[in-house]
Amino acid sequence: MKVNPWKAAILVCLLGVIAILGCSSETKPPTKIIFVGIDAADWDVMKPLLEAGKLPNFTRLIKQGATGRIETFIPLRKSPVLWTSIATSKMPDEHGIGGYIASTPSGEAVPYTGNTRRVKAIWNILSEKGYKVAIVGWMVTWPAEEVNGYLVSDYIQYETDKHIKLDRQTCPDSLFKDIDRFRVTQNDATDEDIANIFPVDIDLEKAGIAPWQKDYVKMIWATDETYRRIAHYLNDKGIDFLAVYFNGIDSMGHAFWDYRDKEGHPLQHIIDYYYVWIDGVLGEFLDLVDENTLLITCSDHGFHGPRHAADGSLLLGVYMHARYGIVGLMGKGVKPGSHIVGASILDITPTILYAFGLPVAKDMKGKILTDAFEQDFLRANPVKFIETYETGERVVGEPIKTPVDEKIKKRLKTLGYIQ
Repeated sequence: MKVNPWKAAILVCLLGVIAILGCSSETKPPTKIIFVGIDAADWDVMKPLLEAGKLPNFTRLIKQGATGRIETFIPLRKSPVLWTSIATSKMPDEHGIGGYIASTPSGEAVPYTGNTRRVKAIWNILSEKGYKVAIVGWMVTWPAEEVNGYLVSDYIQYETDKHIKLDRQTCPDSLFKDIDRFRVTQNDATDEDIANIFPVDIDLEKAGIAPWQKDYVKMIWATDETYRRIAHYLNDKGIDFLAVYFNGIDSMGHAFWDYRDKEGHPLQHIIDYYYVWIDGVLGEFLDLVDENTLLITCSDHGFHGPRHAADGSLLLGVYMHARYGIVGLMGKGVKPGSHIVGASILDITPTILYAFGLPVAKDMKGKILTDAFEQDFLRANPVKFIETYETGERVVGEPIKTPVDEKIKKRLKTLGYIQ
């Protein structure tokens, strides 16, 4: 059979075009990124749970994604500092959030508020580029700032003693009415809700467990559950970038770490039980990953319990943190089963920008986590740079006093962060 050379040439060209188009589809940037922040998550703490098969979703992340350790700041810093650096790729002296407590012009001690941040966060940058964002529970985001989409501030978990709604808990402000039904308070949480975490079916008095400890677990769970519910609700609203933050692992560590060495005590494994609950939460977000979605998760530091001072006394609060936390990526462009080396908390924002095909600012302090991506994806998506995103005038104010400040400070005292 004689083959027409012109037809053969055309066929070869068509096949080439099809191959190129197929390749480009595989290597295009994701159309959606989901970020899950898990405060204080630590691979070393998880190791026995992973080996016992009790964390199936973290195991799925390891096998199907790229994972590694992420380094926090040394000397150790408090979580509001770290999560602001994660969101900005800027050092604390640049972004302006110095810890939990700031001083007003009159010298009064109040929690840092979001209006004191001096630089743009990832949600500001993405909003300016036309991406629709949903930010849930991220530290130091009250009062909620304007974004292209939705911002649910970390103060959504608080009510005043008179149950008066704080202004600007959400953006837009009208969003509060839509999500109020998803809020869970400590008083709403039932024994059944925390039964897989806390031993509610035993005689607490005989076990030497104070009633406040059960109430504290309810508060921790209620906050994370609130964020979980709201995040899933907003995820269905045509979001390009969803970010949700969970604090529970950190709070459980500060409150209950001492029991880990008390063999047979009812609270010995309470932190492990919370990891199992968080594993289920992570799994829900992993289930949302399709061929066009990238999921990123990280912690701001690890956790190893109290240190001992030179005089033998215990150092609590920030001294209970460990140098290395976790980082993981799964989904579009990620090389399954790969290992991330040398990650820093400053690398998250540059990696999000790169994955979306946006330029990374030269004044950002982090790098792109290239270890996580397939070589074809890296070749098809060369890194682009811009001098800075800090254009225009950002209005920066003094920390704002609120009716819930005393509640926040009381919780910080319980965790050992302030005296």
